[in-house]
Amino acid sequence: MIFLENIMVNIKKLPFRDDPKLIDEDLLDKTAICPVCKTHTKIPWLEKLDYPLKSKLIEGTDTYLVQKDFPIICGNSDCNIKYFVNVPVLPVENIWGLYGDDAGRLINDLPKKYNGRSVSFQCITMVACHIDKQNELKENILNLKKEIRPNVDPNSWNHHFYDIWGSNVKEKKYSFENLQEKINYANKFSKIIRDARPSLVTLNFSNAVYLPKNSIEKKSLIKYQKEILFSESIMGSLSVFRNQNKSVIWTFDNTQDTSNTNKTEGWALERFLGLQYTRLFSWIAAGSPLKEPMFVKPGSHFLLEVADFISFWIAREFFKSIKEEKIEVPSSLFGHAYYQCTLSNGDVESVWSYGLPMEKMYKLKVYS
Repeated sequence: MIFLENIMVNIKKLPFRDDPKLIDEDLLDKTAICPVCKTHTKIPWLEKLDYPLKSKLIEGTDTYLVQKDFPIICGNSDCNIKYFVNVPVLPVENIWGLYGDDAGRLINDLPKKYNGRSVSFQCITMVACHIDKQNELKENILNLKKEIRPNVDPNSWNHHFYDIWGSNVKEKKYSFENLQEKINYANKFSKIIRDARPSLVTLNFSNAVYLPKNSIEKKSLIKYQKEILFSESIMGSLSVFRNQNKSVIWTFDNTQDTSNTNKTEGWALERFLGLQYTRLFSWIAAGSPLKEPMFVKPGSHFLLEVADFISFWIAREFFKSIKEEKIEVPSSLFGHAYYQCTLSNGDVESVWSYGLPMEKMYKLKVYS
């Protein structure tokens, strides 16, 4: 415990951003018991601590010092001592690489019942694959890429479905002759994802907000929406894997091409640091060492291409559903996956299902 107070002197000067206001229902009323006066004090899960509860790599080794308790002040004003609460340490059977990519839609011209309002939908998909299945999955994706660019090495180009879907068939960048061939191709990609399960695990996190008319307020809200979704995806994915005695390493597509730079998403790392200032993060980490998320060149790993594909279609499915139009490739084709969304009242809904449960989470019908 002492080592944290010593090494955090400079860390405390780093910028950070506030945590999402999400607490598991089972933790809401959890209390700590003072070792002196035995007073029960409700744990302030999201209260900002004096220092972040970070893992610390021991120099010259591959071993981490991990925070396994957090401080709390006794709620009895006559006692008021500072003591420490142990987190539930879970074993780490293995570490999974999680690869994440996002997608969003700004949706105007909605049906009349929305009274002229606009909506912003954002989602992040995280993808992990068991090492025994990775080579087969990668080979299947490479072979599929060859179908639409037969004369180009599939390892030399990144599979961004937004670009594929929006491509002009007359330009012949891809081998499609019409829209139906693009849909057929997407169905093949969906089958690859579906057939790779359960070795392939995907988690999708999403939210949707009505947008204000004011352009400055709109821009600010969308920025906040994206940032809070990132934090929710970190906490949600960590919770899912730690509950299975796994730990994680996060790798995200950078929103800008980093071919010639080492640019990272500074705001995201500030969000991650902000999470570590809370007791909640330490509790969910459950004794596992955790590194900062990495940000890499878009599409630079085949699992990022899978995350890109799923995020594209989840965002499009929401877009088509709220517009009351038919979706070309429903998310149910991706197989059994984890979905989490933030509801309008701030609560979080999560479920394992075949496709985004649009009606349950967003009160929308999928037209397929």
